[in-house]
Amino acid sequence: MSLYTLVILIIIFVVIFYNFKSSRVIRLRPLLLPFSCITFILLLIIFSHTAVASASKGINLWLNVVFPSLFPFFVASEILNRTGFIKSVGILLEPIMRPLFNVPGCGSFALAMGVTSGYPVGAKLTASMREEKLLTKTEAERLLSFTNNSGPLFIIGAVAVGMFNNPGIGFVLLFCHILACLTVGILFRFYGKRRDQIKSVEGDKIFRKFKKELANTKPVNVGEVLGESIRNSINTMLAIGGFIILFSVIINLLLETGVIASLSNFLSGFLAIIGIPKDILTPILSGFFEITTGINMISKTEGISFVQQLAAVSLILGWAGLSVHFQVYSIISKTDISIKPYLFGKLIQGIFAAIYISIFMNLSFLIGVKSQSVFGYFTYNTNWTWYNYMLNSIKNMSASLILLFLMGLISFVVKRRQRYAIK
Repeated sequence: MSLYTLVILIIIFVVIFYNFKSSRVIRLRPLLLPFSCITFILLLIIFSHTAVASASKGINLWLNVVFPSLFPFFVASEILNRTGFIKSVGILLEPIMRPLFNVPGCGSFALAMGVTSGYPVGAKLTASMREEKLLTKTEAERLLSFTNNSGPLFIIGAVAVGMFNNPGIGFVLLFCHILACLTVGILFRFYGKRRDQIKSVEGDKIFRKFKKELANTKPVNVGEVLGESIRNSINTMLAIGGFIILFSVIINLLLETGVIASLSNFLSGFLAIIGIPKDILTPILSGFFEITTGINMISKTEGISFVQQLAAVSLILGWAGLSVHFQVYSIISKTDISIKPYLFGKLIQGIFAAIYISIFMNLSFLIGVKSQSVFGYFTYNTNWTWYNYMLNSIKNMSASLILLFLMGLISFVVKRRQRYAIK
């Protein structure tokens, strides 16, 4: 059935896009989206049972897990951004963020939140800071390339515990994921270096500017700020929910029709040359579209080594999947931020994460990692309710603020050392 479906779709594609009168192929771009929608509708009709089941699964994931996990982050970050807190703290963290990543200190807030909360918090904060003119276009693209990451709850809880039943690998996966994101950030500090860039503040001027910023911060209307923050957060959550449900249907239709399996068979001949086994291709291609489905398939794949499994998982975690990328695209669509540097950065992050996990898992003290308790603070079970996810979100937010405090402390120490060195 799936083979006939693919043949019919190919025939429709040729008939629609070929101009017989002029004997030449017409421009495809204007018709690409309508054709994709027609194809999607046909598949929904043919595989209605799969579509309904996958949509129901996507709704359940968004409503019971994603919404209570991300909503507090979005509301709190909106409030902090509108009260001027991010801009003020960013001045103190300039000595860390500017030399390492070539972005203003306020980018540290997106980095801390993105590392502890998960997709797509980093993108939301970056877009908000760009709208508030805290970042230039180039700086926003730099920041976005490495601050939109998977959170500890998903990596340690869902992946290590839920899928692999091995909490011991959770910290290693998380460490390699964060290390890869920082690597991308350092590499992207050279992106657009000669273009628009805000000059950094140096020396004692940082503390003076911080005090001046605090003194000049205008009082806000609590009711207005809270209402706007909740409305904006709800709109963002609805968009994220729509993408989760849509891509849950798409990935299952691609699996049902055999498209991913056919593509895997086609690529296996080329990739076998560099040592990538055929058994892992289908899960990786699934993860290219949707992160959870791909990683779950990898955890059940047999015939490959444990290190190869973890490398494939790290690759997908770093890449994040088209589902996440469309969420990011939706969030930044109201700004002038380009999606291209972000996509390239995520691809590089996935590759680096796979390399790092391969190196670390071959170290003597990590070989044979067992199910010891690692970061129980982040672990979860399948019986979690809204309360559990909401509480964990608040805990992660606290961890973000602690991370910001530590970064500020490091910045203060660095500046004091520089001051004494000058004297």
